[in-house]
Amino acid sequence: MLWDKQQLSTNHWQTLNGLLTECEKQLEREQLITKPLTNFYGILIRKQDFSKSGNNPNQKGVRILTRMPFLSLTTHPLVKNLLQERNWLVAEAARNYFYQSALHDHSIKSWKRRIDRYLERGAIPLPMLRGDEDLWQQLTEQVLKEQHITIQAAKGEQSRIPLVLSEKLVYLLGTIDGDGHLSKHQVHIVDYSKKQIEQLQGFFQELFGVTGDIREGNDGNYYILLVNGKWIVRLVNFITGHPLGRKYDSLQEPLILREKSWEHLRGAYWRGLFDADASYKKAAVFTSISNKLTIDLHNFLKDCDINYTSNEIVIDKGNNAYVSFIPSGFRKKLSEHIGCWHVDKKKQLQLLIKKEQSRFKTFQGVNEKNLTNQGYFDFSLLPRDISIVKIGEIIRKKRKEAGLSRKNLAQQIDISYNNLSTYEINRANPNLTFLLRYLDFFNESLMPFLERKSLHYFQIKNSKVKLCLKPTKELLSTIANLYPLSNYYVGLKTVKTGIINTIERFFDISVDTFTNRFSNSVLYHFLTTFFIFN
Repeated sequence: MLWDKQQLSTNHWQTLNGLLTECEKQLEREQLITKPLTNFYGILIRKQDFSKSGNNPNQKGVRILTRMPFLSLTTHPLVKNLLQERNWLVAEAARNYFYQSALHDHSIKSWKRRIDRYLERGAIPLPMLRGDEDLWQQLTEQVLKEQHITIQAAKGEQSRIPLVLSEKLVYLLGTIDGDGHLSKHQVHIVDYSKKQIEQLQGFFQELFGVTGDIREGNDGNYYILLVNGKWIVRLVNFITGHPLGRKYDSLQEPLILREKSWEHLRGAYWRGLFDADASYKKAAVFTSISNKLTIDLHNFLKDCDINYTSNEIVIDKGNNAYVSFIPSGFRKKLSEHIGCWHVDKKKQLQLLIKKEQSRFKTFQGVNEKNLTNQGYFDFSLLPRDISIVKIGEIIRKKRKEAGLSRKNLAQQIDISYNNLSTYEINRANPNLTFLLRYLDFFNESLMPFLERKSLHYFQIKNSKVKLCLKPTKELLSTIANLYPLSNYYVGLKTVKTGIINTIERFFDISVDTFTNRFSNSVLYHFLTTFFIFN
């Protein structure tokens, strides 16, 4: 029930990097890859939480429960009701679960009294629910559906722990690895820009429901963001391996981001690092004291076909820095693959790119290596969060023809019953991740399926577009008037009415003719994946 089965010191806790490296069982590794944060219990609670050392051996473990995260019963009324019904069973399970680790109390009756006090208080230590299967299942179903768990410390301070990787969360991880520091109960981030610190503060509020404290540095030329949260620290430590204390020897790109399921977030991690440790004043330069992290960066740049040069410089005795330069001609590609959210550095990067680009990109043709053997565009290469429009009835009909219930099919392809239901009734559009898993179960190929069912509309949030499944003359002549920009914008070679009308009709989109670009992330990914621009 815990990642670290033995009691470990703080900087030797099991992390996601370590688990992915050491896991020998393919099924367990696959579960880690597809749902890395599902075992929130193993992330939030450590083996060492179950013991307390002190000068008085008779008091060992007396305050153990106050170390644990508390679950607010007001936000989980179903859990509260079930707890009231099963309080004696929970008391017995808690007594057994904490045997020889907390209070040394063998009386089920006294554990039941504790549970009654927690019910009156409206919050209960999370491990007291862990020993009861029905309670734990109820809680797990709710938090996984909501994709976060809200917990609080013994004193009542609440924080929200996300249970799915997102762009902003991964960005924060990169920022912490770059300009951050972890202590036992606090995250520290330093930056010269107050606007950037305020932006990071907003991200913490949005993701964790915690507002950090901003302080001015001693000499007034930098700012510090302090975020209190023991469980936030543990989440960051688990995903990145970022230790408490000195960090540089162990920093590395999180291994989970190299897996196909999450590689679309890889750029967000490096964006956070670049926003912390890069400069765009005269050139694109990234500096780190970690050699291991620098090697990971170079591998990422190679994967993106971005050239770089690297130097090692001596800072002081026994400490070196590793400097990576992105030469002219590759800075726009750097912006596309990594980007920049730093308020000040973003303007510097845009000016740097503007200086080196005085002409539009020219359409060179189809990227043949990203076509299937049948001549289709291989849509499995597109970001997996792209959804397919108007497919619900097709999914439902195919399931019924196979004689499967929703519950049975959901179990077979490892998705929730509710998600499958919303897809079938067209309340939500399924994404490519679901469709590929769905088609794999029915032993069908993606592109022939899309063509056979006449599925041509794809969407990410508000970006919706009609796409061809194979190269055609009309498609190529239309794309000749477009070129990809950064931040999911598509550039226009011309804003002539006839050309704009053709583009709007062909892709079934609306184009703002007041500028020479428009935002459509699906079309952007379509262009950059299947066509060549120079």
